[in-house]
Formats: sequence, C-alpha cells, structure tokens
Amino acid sequence: MSESTTYDEEVSIKQLSSDCIRLCDDFNKFSEECAFLCDAFAAVAREPDDISEDTSEGIGHLSCWLKEQARGYCYRDRQAP
Repeated sequence: MSESTTYDEEVSIKQLSSDCIRLCDDFNKFSEECAFLCDAFAAVAREPDDISEDTSEGIGHLSCWLKEQARGYCYRDRQAP
C-alpha cells in the first residue's frame, strides 16, 4: 500500500468519524425534543383546560421542528454516497 493511499484512508476515517459524531449529536437533540414533546402531550391530556395559548403555540412550533428534522434525516440518508 502506498503512503498516499494510507493518507487518503486516514482522511476518510477522520471524515467518517466526524460525520458520525455530528449525526449522533443531531440525533441526541432530536431525541430530547421528542421526549419533551411527549411530556407536553401527556400534560395536556392530564389537564386539557389548563393549556395556554403560548403552550399551544410552543407545542405546534416544536411539532413542526421535529417533522422538519425527521424529513431532513430521511433526505440526508438518501443523499449519502
């Protein structure tokens, strides 16, 4: 194996490692937001009369954000080489 191939492999491994860490971080944030949203839905189910307009808007905003994140993961997977 030539030095150039070894260097290219090292660069490729570092790039894959970096991509993996970034994906894990993104998924961790996504997971935390999902857990938060589930807690919010559970609270609304317990006390539906106590939900404020701000809470409702927050849940709607977070729902849209999660949907976009899920869509982004789907497209990211399809674009991978």
